[in-house]
Amino acid sequence: MTEMVHFSFALSPRMRSFIELRDALACLEAARSAQQGTAWLHAACDLRASLLGDQGRKNVIPEVIVLFSDMQVHLHQLAKDAPHYSSHIQLACDKIIKHIEQLHSGLPDACNFLAEDALINAYLNTQKKHDWLGHKLCIQQSIGAIWKQSEIRTQPLHTALLPLCEAVDCLDNMLNDFVQWKQCVATHGTGHITPERGKAFGLLVIAMPADVVAKGIMPDISGNRLAIRIRFQLWTPGSPPSDFEGDQPYAMMLVPVGL
Repeated sequence: MTEMVHFSFALSPRMRSFIELRDALACLEAARSAQQGTAWLHAACDLRASLLGDQGRKNVIPEVIVLFSDMQVHLHQLAKDAPHYSSHIQLACDKIIKHIEQLHSGLPDACNFLAEDALINAYLNTQKKHDWLGHKLCIQQSIGAIWKQSEIRTQPLHTALLPLCEAVDCLDNMLNDFVQWKQCVATHGTGHITPERGKAFGLLVIAMPADVVAKGIMPDISGNRLAIRIRFQLWTPGSPPSDFEGDQPYAMMLVPVGL
């Protein structure tokens, strides 16, 4: 079976918040596993913005709960339309209820860690335009030494985030399996997606073979909820993006959740 890469394009602010959270959690875990201190701190600061509502973002936990509730509504409708799948759908709904219950508390331990941790706050100070106290110089000199005990540094946050990670993984899998894929071809690298009139969508997912993406062929979208244009670009090292002019097959789905 061909390995596929999924590209998620948010069509609503709520879905954008979810994608930002999902990607921050993935980067945080990858950095923790690889014991990369600077990458972990960068991901932790990004996650902090999602969970604490910094940098123009809202607290994402209520948004995730609403997404789960939307998914539950659509699954109940699906059960009515396809009663032979009702037992499987009920299992999915039970998972949703469990995740909603776990998230209602708001993950106070994780939020407190992100708000109070001295190292994370020092790294945040390095991002400021005017770093008068030299945090940037200090942090780079100290990360190597601090990360010799990376497990002590990262494990408390990792443990506190487990319910959220499980919920986000579950929701992301549901979103990527929610509707059938449509097979398309972008002629000369350009295609058009016309959403169904009278129906709103919160997410567009594009799927491409991993070996194609490895060559640097990437999707780019523009437009609005009524008409979406997709074009493929070629990203080569040391060069600006260029239009890919070949015929590019891809799969797509529009998800009516997260409006």
